[in-house]
Amino acid sequence: MALRKIRGKVINQAIGAHTGKDGDLFFDDSTNSFKISDGSTAGGVPLERTSVVNATPTGFSGFSNTAKLQMANGFSAAMVKNSCYLTPADGNAIAATLPTAANSELGDVIYVEYQVVASNGQTMKFGTAGEFYAAKSAVYRTTGATGSAVGLIKSVDVADGTADDFLNMVGLTNGGPGIGSYIKFSFNGTAWWAEARTESSGTGIAANLSTFATS
Repeated sequence: MALRKIRGKVINQAIGAHTGKDGDLFFDDSTNSFKISDGSTAGGVPLERTSVVNATPTGFSGFSNTAKLQMANGFSAAMVKNSCYLTPADGNAIAATLPTAANSELGDVIYVEYQVVASNGQTMKFGTAGEFYAAKSAVYRTTGATGSAVGLIKSVDVADGTADDFLNMVGLTNGGPGIGSYIKFSFNGTAWWAEARTESSGTGIAANLSTFATS
């Protein structure tokens, strides 16, 4: 098989303003990504990951990682897209930011897993100020109840898409988030989706208070 080089030219126009002709292939050197023109969309249409996204709309089937990254106690930093994290070993509060929409691509994912119970009164905050979660993002919570159904009853809090820029995972004795809880973040090309599923802890008698919020 021969090696072929594609020759191009520099266009004196901002990427966001360039439309091109339908089928034109162009390269954005500010993001190191290829775009293809559909003849109408300014900035072009992202080319990378097209086959993966079409086959697996959530992006998770195509997600691979070589290691789970342990968050440090008191973690306060940006998470790296296409990575898998474990919450801190002490179960205490963190402030984890998501990549901005401008620095994210369709199909990007982040996975956060709880192998340690969230400590009572400690909030693990996930989000970026002003970058709102996609509408209908959800955190599924164990509600807490007496009787044989303890730990089996669920409730849900749903992001509105216009104001909820944080997901607050609130630690509560006998309420979780417990071991086995997880959060999946995926970028839909415009905003980050979040889907959190929580397990209870201890007796499971207390209602989990995790929620989407504006702070």
